[in-house]
Amino acid sequence: MKVVPNHQTRVHDGIVLERIKHLPSGGRMGDLPLHLQHESFIRKGDKKTGGPNMRLLRLEMDKPALTVTAYIFNKFVHPYYDRYLTPREAACLQDFPIDYEFKGTLGQTQKQIGNAVPVKLAKAVAGEIANFFIKQNNVGEKLIASYFCGAGGLDLGFEQASNELIQFKTKFATDIEEWTEATINTNRPEWNFHKADIRTLNPSRVKEVLGKNPDVIIGGPPCQPFSVAGKQKATKDPLGTLYRDYIHHIKNLNPEIVVMENVYGLAQVKTINMVQEICKSFEDIGYQVKHGELMAAEFGTPQKRRRLFFIAAKNISYFQFPSPSHSESSDIFNLPLYEGAGKAIMDLPPAVVK
Repeated sequence: MKVVPNHQTRVHDGIVLERIKHLPSGGRMGDLPLHLQHESFIRKGDKKTGGPNMRLLRLEMDKPALTVTAYIFNKFVHPYYDRYLTPREAACLQDFPIDYEFKGTLGQTQKQIGNAVPVKLAKAVAGEIANFFIKQNNVGEKLIASYFCGAGGLDLGFEQASNELIQFKTKFATDIEEWTEATINTNRPEWNFHKADIRTLNPSRVKEVLGKNPDVIIGGPPCQPFSVAGKQKATKDPLGTLYRDYIHHIKNLNPEIVVMENVYGLAQVKTINMVQEICKSFEDIGYQVKHGELMAAEFGTPQKRRRLFFIAAKNISYFQFPSPSHSESSDIFNLPLYEGAGKAIMDLPPAVVK
């Protein structure tokens, strides 16, 4: 049997194993017997304290997972085995191909998977980018420059959205993380990965590698400053201003269309209207903008992950956001139901114990 990459688990014991064993399908910390609940979860009077151990959750066969993050590996429990998910199982919840190998330490692998854009969600957006070109009778190969590419979920979506009329080709990819470099070079060396800080990367280098200006620029500037799970420091955090460097590259490379994705929490930042700020930044360099929040489960991903997308073009009227292909319950459109997390990983071979 062919070895599946990144599919390793460890033996659990003690109270960790007892908690997992007593966790029902869909169950959380509060569903455990009182003596197994972590002290950070137990109510003190009328006040419930927080703590990371409240995140414990056993996946269900027929329902999508909650958002996959870099920290789900002490959170999500396998639907029927008494253990946490392996990196490969988490990658399945992100729609990555089963043979797509993530490089680096366990922590680095987890970070790459957790930070990725679900591939099927990316494919749905890319399909409408393809329609954008087709509506203008502008067909053929479309070169992509990919920024903040991470493990490549957004690029894989574009790759899978290619058809007879439009062929998306990532020909320049960049990120600052060295383990990302190893992952991309192992799986997609043709993407021409460049390890670089966007703040010092010259746009002319991108054009030099492509041999022309890119047709499409895609990317997701770091989202931690905007996440509702964090402190939402937004532009007070240096990482929260990297979108401005992204805009600078777009201005200099003049692509026909741009995709910028981020956490939905960006729209909820209280210190500044980030959506308005980003839209104005695009408009200042001659682009029209549409933005919208999309739920990955509505496009076949076995995960309830929400992302905010900005699409910018010189004439944005040719672009429409994709309509859902899946539904949480039966509706008048008879869409297929959300994909179940358990079903997404049930055909994997047994995990290797490390």
